Amino acid sequence: MPALIPRDPGAAAARVRVEHAALRFGRDPSCDVVIAEPTVSRRHAQASWDGREFVIEDLGSSGGTFVNGIKVQRAVLHAGDVVRLGPRTEYLAQPEEASSALEIAAGQSGSDEGGVRHLQTLLEVARAINAATVLEEVVQVVLQAAVRLLRADRGCVILIENGERRTVACHPRGLPETSWAARSSLFDRALAERRVVHAGAELSPSTSMVARGALLAVAAPLLVARRPMGPAKDASFAATVEVIGGIMVERLKEGHRFGQEDLGVLESLAVDAAVALDSARLYREAREKAKIDHEMTLARTIQTALLRPPPQVPFADVFAFSQPARIVGGDLYHAAVREDGALAVALGDVSGKGVPAALIMAMVQGLLGLLHELGQPIASMLPALNRSLIAHNPGNRFLTLGAGVLAADGTLELANAGHCPLAVLRGDGAVQLVSPKGPILGLLPDAAWETDTLRLAPGESVVLYSDGVSESFSPNDEEFGVEGVQRTLGGLAGAGAEDVVQALLRAAAAHRAGREAEDDVTLLVVRYRGSA
Repeated sequence: MPALIPRDPGAAAARVRVEHAALRFGRDPSCDVVIAEPTVSRRHAQASWDGREFVIEDLGSSGGTFVNGIKVQRAVLHAGDVVRLGPRTEYLAQPEEASSALEIAAGQSGSDEGGVRHLQTLLEVARAINAATVLEEVVQVVLQAAVRLLRADRGCVILIENGERRTVACHPRGLPETSWAARSSLFDRALAERRVVHAGAELSPSTSMVARGALLAVAAPLLVARRPMGPAKDASFAATVEVIGGIMVERLKEGHRFGQEDLGVLESLAVDAAVALDSARLYREAREKAKIDHEMTLARTIQTALLRPPPQVPFADVFAFSQPARIVGGDLYHAAVREDGALAVALGDVSGKGVPAALIMAMVQGLLGLLHELGQPIASMLPALNRSLIAHNPGNRFLTLGAGVLAADGTLELANAGHCPLAVLRGDGAVQLVSPKGPILGLLPDAAWETDTLRLAPGESVVLYSDGVSESFSPNDEEFGVEGVQRTLGGLAGAGAEDVVQALLRAAAAHRAGREAEDDVTLLVVRYRGSA
């Protein structure tokens, strides 16, 4: 089968095999080959093989498809052609794949009838391996070939994942999944010595072989070369060899012992199998990552939709900002106009980060909206939220929350459940802090909270923020802190809501010396204009 080989050594798959059906390339997760490169179109190009011609076709991409530097709509590929998708992503065309190990074997075995027969079988196996891209298919092809070539009664393929051995295929299929090979001293030797080893006949069989009724056994490691990646100036041709697993087969009946030809055949098979299995595994991981990235992007879109721009009311100017530290975050803000015309606002921080925190955040958003629609006063809202979080929170996550209700006459009722001190910016530049008067939400069933009632004059603001702002650290590990928030706000008397948010973001970023925030950053500012 023909193939396209990425010219970037860091590409996920060592080669892309092109079968008879068209193979689509692009950023879209539905493509056969997903390329996480912004200069590649969602559905960029497709490659196909009809048994005679190896063809690349552009699918209306914005960046174009090029063969040897020439932009093409459709082109027949030949050995050594360079295919470029957009300005950066390049592949080398290889119309016919062949195993270098098998070519060497052909030169050494051409006059030997048994060697030719083995070579023919190995070439057929190599073609089958090259045609398969699904890991499970490659594993089955490799195992069946090993059993057939060595006339074995049983065998298995084991892969090493995260330091653990995992049996991925057994022959016959009735063998237990926790394969005997994973506990075999012969298999251990093959992996440790990185070579084909065998036992049985006059080579004393191991105790475990005798217990299993095996007379002869042979094991081969699956080895792949890894070249260290780094800047071009540090490029090196030196590579390390990694053991990714192994193959082991056994004979249960009397017969001649495994000879050098058998060991050579298994070694050749293991060389090709290691590359194919590694490529299939990396290809699967790349597809899985692309799927996860796509799902996380959808989650981010949904979360962004939940964090809608605050409603505007005649008596106040409102602005909010939220930036998660990951794709999705646990910070939330909420703003709604209540039935009596008052403006209700809240800003919270769910413990933890990522998807679990984002799910709790979405639940709290819904609860806040419902409680405001029912016209619940803040004093009743916090206990209701607390009960719901305790009842529907399997991960024992908690929530800190600052909340307020501003009436048209400037009356402001505030509550703080374990959150950062809420800041009230007065007209003379003074900053009044409203500290927590009750615990965090979601942990204590019988907790209680007190509220504060203030009055805003026209031009005065209430500022809610998450600890991603106050807990910004300098390169010297100094915290921005509540003091930094106060200091920044002190020079913003009378400023608009958006101006206050932007000034706090700039001050926190300057304190971090340009480094990214380590936590979600969320702000909500309400500036009172005065009653109409």
